[in-house]
Amino acid sequence: MPFLIRLLSALITSLPAAVFGTLIYISVSNDYYWPAYILTGGAFLVASFLSGFFVPGLAPSHWKRHPGLWLFGQGVLAWLAAELVFALANFSPLCVGQDNGDGNNDLGLCMAQTAMVSLVGAPLEFTLLLLSAIPGGWLIKKMFKSEGT
Repeated sequence: MPFLIRLLSALITSLPAAVFGTLIYISVSNDYYWPAYILTGGAFLVASFLSGFFVPGLAPSHWKRHPGLWLFGQGVLAWLAAELVFALANFSPLCVGQDNGDGNNDLGLCMAQTAMVSLVGAPLEFTLLLLSAIPGGWLIKKMFKSEGT
């Protein structure tokens, strides 16, 4: 798999994470939960780039036939990794024991926040994944045809 194609795959896969990171950065305030959101946004960006760069090399012949599906799958993999980081961050003192205005958060409230934020963010994430995977897959397929592979 050529380095340029892998780099392009990583950049296309990272687009939804960059949008999420921008939305997080724009809306940061002084509340207790923002460090967990910022950590999750950074993990999402890193996981997106790494999955976009390394996954095409695992099955290059399959990846070449349907790059749009693979780009979507790489984005889903990165989203799941980010959700794991978010759950671990909310399992830590970044959430548990923090004052939420009505008292201190317990583990149940933090895990409920993890589930609810994940449910609210998932439709936007999958929409962004489709919007990047479809044209990105088309572009990569054109690049493979121009290479003669």
